[in-house]
Amino acid sequence: MSVRETFVLLMVCTIWGLHFSVMRTAIGEYGLPPIFYAAMRMTLVALIMLPFLRWHPGQMRYVLIGGLGFGALNYAFMFPAMGMTTASAAAVAVELYMPFSVLLGVLLLGERIRGWSIFGIILAFVGVAIIGFAGPGEAVGPLFLLGVGLIVCGAFSEACAAIAVKRTKGIGPFQLVAWFAVVGTIVLWPLTLITETDQTVAFAPELRWTFAAALAYSVLLVSIVAHGSYYWLLSRLPIQVVAPVGLLNTIIGVLGGLIILREPPSAALFIGVGVTLAGVGIVIWRSNKRPGARQGSEGTDIVTSTP
Repeated sequence: MSVRETFVLLMVCTIWGLHFSVMRTAIGEYGLPPIFYAAMRMTLVALIMLPFLRWHPGQMRYVLIGGLGFGALNYAFMFPAMGMTTASAAAVAVELYMPFSVLLGVLLLGERIRGWSIFGIILAFVGVAIIGFAGPGEAVGPLFLLGVGLIVCGAFSEACAAIAVKRTKGIGPFQLVAWFAVVGTIVLWPLTLITETDQTVAFAPELRWTFAAALAYSVLLVSIVAHGSYYWLLSRLPIQVVAPVGLLNTIIGVLGGLIILREPPSAALFIGVGVTLAGVGIVIWRSNKRPGARQGSEGTDIVTSTP
């Protein structure tokens, strides 16, 4: 891996990892309506990515299912959760995306897993359970466990979407991102109108700049720069080199919560992080050793969760 590729990889991990702190600040501390925030994000991404939008006959069912998981339901779960949990806990829980993807591959695609993969999946779930049931004390509130559960639901949504996207052929990653944003826009706007009130609070003088900064980070840095750079890396490097990105995302997300947001550290958090990362690492290692692990630039090579 060249110096440039290393720099880009670290940049992607940093942008994605710190996004948990951005969301926690905007939603948890400033009280921005989470679904409205997600709807605005997907709308802006859809407008930016509109030139990439293409209709793919015979494959749109899988593309639209992918959009539900990667552009709508994941954010419908994750964004409200950021008002209930900590950035560090969310960064860990979202990594269950990989174990969920493997399990769904077994159930729906007939893939096979053996001892080490099963052990890794169990470790990942145990680690998240340690964090969720231990709780962060009084720092967040009584809904902490529910927040962790919602993050897990978001990770499951993305895993379902990944299975659908695996069924597509010849669709470029930016075309998929464009469709994910369109589906997210269509789903999230009715959802915010039904479940939330007073969305205009985001434009109040004391919040408008916070809202604009958070949106700019989510849209430009996360959805455009980080995703674009990630797909560039996938086109140049073996999948086993890029796959561990999720582990570094988690470490940066946890550090961002502890250092930037001053979230309370605890033994349960550190144990949970270690156990989860060990489990996910084992799953990634075994997945990359399976026959057919690819180094591709197609959209089907989505190997990390997308906060």
